Formats: sequence, structure tokens, C-alpha cells
Amino acid sequence: MAIKVSYLLFLLIAKCFGKPSREDSFPATTTEPTPTEQFGNVWKLDVQGNYWLFWKTNATHVIFETHVKTKGYVGFGLSSNGKMFPSDVVIGWVDSNGTTHFKDCHTEGHYAPIIDASQDWFLLLGKEDNFGTVLKFTRKLDTCDDNDYLITESTVKVIYSYHPDDPASFSSLSWHGAERRGAKSLMLLSSVKANEYVPPSDAEQFDMLHHNFHVPAKETTYQCRVFKVPHKPQKYHMIRYEPIISPGNEDYVHHILVYNCPTATDADNGKVFDCYGHRPRHLDCSDVVIAWAVGGVAFDFPSNAGFSFMTPGDPQYLIMETHFNNPTLKSGIIDSSGIRITATHTIRQHDAGVLQAGAIVNKLQFVPPHEKDFLSRHSCSQQCLQKALVTQQNSMKAFATILHSHLLGTSIVAHHIRGDVELEPLAQDLSYDFNYQDTRVFPKEREIKYGDSLTIDCHYDSTGRTKPTLGGLSTAEEMCLAFIYYYPKTEISNCLSSPLYDQIGSNPYHNVDTMYSWNWQNQDVKNKFQDILNKTNVYHKCSSHTHPESTHDNLSFAVSTEYIPCSGTSNYIHSTS
Repeated sequence: MAIKVSYLLFLLIAKCFGKPSREDSFPATTTEPTPTEQFGNVWKLDVQGNYWLFWKTNATHVIFETHVKTKGYVGFGLSSNGKMFPSDVVIGWVDSNGTTHFKDCHTEGHYAPIIDASQDWFLLLGKEDNFGTVLKFTRKLDTCDDNDYLITESTVKVIYSYHPDDPASFSSLSWHGAERRGAKSLMLLSSVKANEYVPPSDAEQFDMLHHNFHVPAKETTYQCRVFKVPHKPQKYHMIRYEPIISPGNEDYVHHILVYNCPTATDADNGKVFDCYGHRPRHLDCSDVVIAWAVGGVAFDFPSNAGFSFMTPGDPQYLIMETHFNNPTLKSGIIDSSGIRITATHTIRQHDAGVLQAGAIVNKLQFVPPHEKDFLSRHSCSQQCLQKALVTQQNSMKAFATILHSHLLGTSIVAHHIRGDVELEPLAQDLSYDFNYQDTRVFPKEREIKYGDSLTIDCHYDSTGRTKPTLGGLSTAEEMCLAFIYYYPKTEISNCLSSPLYDQIGSNPYHNVDTMYSWNWQNQDVKNKFQDILNKTNVYHKCSSHTHPESTHDNLSFAVSTEYIPCSGTSNYIHSTS
């Protein structure tokens, strides 16, 4: 039976979703509270530092601990869709007698939350201390209750609220106020979220930063800068990288990629250029070393792997590519953002690498308009991975990934195929949030063997578009990529594909122009396109820094590439047998 709760309470759920404030990255204005035990994860949920979340997980359960600067009630919940409902919510407080009140609730519509018939969130501790109110509670990842949120590796929106006063009962909760509620996207089961980092005693840090770059008043800018890797007398490992975003520019720095550039020289050090405009021809480098995207935080390599410098074949020069997204065409933005690298001479067991898999970034990726759930599927071929792993005895251990698409993206799945059998997905996010593209660490390493293949599925909601959306560099265009961190490092850095739509003609770019002009409100046109997509031949790109190939749009498919014709969706992904 629904309990009566003040209408304004629901502003917690109705208004707290959406794009995180750019102030979310600002330093805490209060000291981090001390949890009741050691947790692997901690996050400051609000700008002021009034609401802190600690959590840890195992194979079956999660334990949360909230520290909130209030002596009143505390609200906490989980949601996947960013709307008022459905969401899984708990409310609790400690009264003047020291008694803790705590209920497991859910919402179904624009009305009061309902107390769950099955109380699956269990209170472990409730108290008030010098900081405020502490609530510690646990639940199963999967409670088998339709009213509870299923906790998976996908992104979840954590919602929160609090009030300065205790209510008399659950039926008399007062409005928390506009400034005492919010939301944060988190991956509860993947990477560790720590606000404080203490580097090893022998660690050295160096920064790759822009220097007062004047961001143009245009929607999309890709700015590149060349850096020489610090020279040391012996090998060292990068063990951590973190974004350094200029305060106030969090809304404009969309992503940062760092590439190995073996063709650069000392004369190029410090050179700045438009990455995809007036780029020096000899600096066309695509071997990814670091990938960071909007919403992401620092990434720590596992204890047995690091990215190697100062041995033969290691990067000597790096190119930092920064994508500035400025849809309002604001002028006067000055940016000095970049990446901070932490390195150590305490060499780890394995040299790590990054494999970029998914769609080649060009307009051959085609998303029709008016589609609620359009699937764009791209492959990392078996033949390419065989080149990377060389023999049946070789394999790579994947330990983390960044899944990346743009504004239309709703979910991304990295499928893992071995022979005719599809294994457990390498990674998936069924609640993809464009504004939260953090690195997800796998719960356990995944072995990719000689003969395996990968398929990257991106699902898009294009119901808000009246014309097709093509693949491209701007945020309004689309991408479908997985940056996979693994060890030991191989020669292959790019394993990508594009459909050719060759049932229409021999020139795939002309084919896209033809399809773009079709009437996409006509169901026959949609059916025709799906048939073309199912039967098209596919161009596969398999490259490394030792065998570079151009990533610009052109028809030189046979140059340093692998062309593998395939027809039908069965060649993209094998069904489980």
C-alpha cells in the first residue's frame, strides 16, 4: 500500500537525473568522513561534500555506507533510465532516542513510493556522529524481486537526498529542498573509485597538458600536441593516468586519447596542430596508449601489468588528442587540460597494451532516423587476432575497457566468440550514459585466445532525429568503439570494420550518399536497408604502429589492410550452439 509522502520529495527522483554538474570534479570542500570499515570504493556524491558513499561488493552482495551531513532523514536509490520511475529506493534516519528507521521502497509512477512487500535491503548500522548521519546497509545484487534494481556491470544512476530534520513517520516526510538532492552515474561492480591517491615511494609523475589553448567558437575541435617521453637510463612502467581538466572546462573537454607516434622526431616535440585538419603527414599515428572520456576518473593498472617505456619498440613520442565539444559556440574558452602519468622503475610482470575494436570512424557507420533501438554491429576479426597472437599457444589477458559511443548510444556490448560458441560478453553496459564513460575493470581477467573474434554491438535511439546519423568525429555524429586494456602487449593496436553496402554500388561512400536521401519514414525503405545491412560485405582494418595505415576516408582498401568478405549476420556473430 502506498504511503503518503510530500509531493516535493519526488523531486529527488524526478529532477536529480541528467548531465552531471561540471562542478562534480571540483575538490571536496569538506574532509572525507571515516567509514566504519575498509571499503574498496568511495565517492563524493555532491559538490559540497555533504553526501559520501562508500561501497564494496562480492560475487553475490553489495554493502553501502552513506555519510551525510545531516541529523535528519537520508534517501538513497538506484535507477537505470534517468527518469522518476521505476527506481529502487531506501529511506532512513536516526531519531532522538538513537533508534534507526529504515525502509526498502520503490516507485512506479508520478505518485508516492511504495514500501516493498519484500524488504530486501537490510540495515547493518545506523548512527549519528560528528559528521552527521551514518547508514550502513546491504542487499543481494539480484534479489529476485521485480521491485528491486538488478545490479550488474552496467552503469547505474545513484540518486540521493537528505533533510535537516527527522520526520515523525514515513508518511510525513518533508521536502528535502532543491539543494539537498542529486544523482551520480557509477559502475558499482567495476573500477575502484578512490578520491585520494598515494603514489609508490619510487614513483615519478609527468604531465601532458595544453598551454592556454584558445578553444574555437565551433562545435567540434580536435587539438593535438606532440610530447617526447621522458628519457630514463632504464625501463620504467606507467602504472596510472588521470585527467587534469581545467576548472570550468568540464563541459567542453569530451575525450583525450594519447597515441604512440614512432614517426615523430625531436623537431616535432611540442608541435601543436589540428588533428584532422592541417596534420603533418608523418604524424598520422593511431596506436592508442591512453583513452579517457567525459565523466572518467583516474585509472590504475593492475599490480601485475604496466605500460612500458625505454625498451626497444616502446613509445619515444606521444601525441595527445583532445576533443573539445562546444555546441553553444561559446567564445573565450582557454584550456590547459591534459593527462598526468604516474610511472615507476619497479617493473611489473607484464607489459600492457591497448586494442581498439569496433567501427572505423567514418561515415560508413549509418544510423537511420526514427529508430528506438537500432543495432550497429562491428567486428574484430578472427584473422586479425590471429596475427596479433601469432600461434595457438598465444593468448592475451584483458583486464579493463572503455566503451564509447556518442549522443544516440543507449547500450554497448563487446561480444566474445570462440569458434561457433559465443562466450560471456567481454564487457557490456546496458544503461550507457554519454556523460559517464569511465574505464571499467573486469571482475576477473578474460583470456582472448588465438582464433577468437570480437563483435562490438552499439544500440542507438534515433527517435529524435529526422535524418540519418553518420559515423564521424563530432559529438552529433556517432562512434562505436571498445578500448580494451590487456597484456602481454602485441603488435596489433586496431581491429576495426566498416560495412560497404556493395549491393548498391562499388563506391561505399557514394552508397551512403544514396541511402541518406531515402525517405526514412517509409517502412519499405527501412526493410530494404536492413536487408542491405544483413548481406553487405565488410571491410576489416587490422593495423599496428609497425604497419601504419591511413584512418582518413578513402578507397585505398587494399593498402596495408585485410579485406575479408562476409555476408549475413552470422559472419558478424556466431549463435550459441
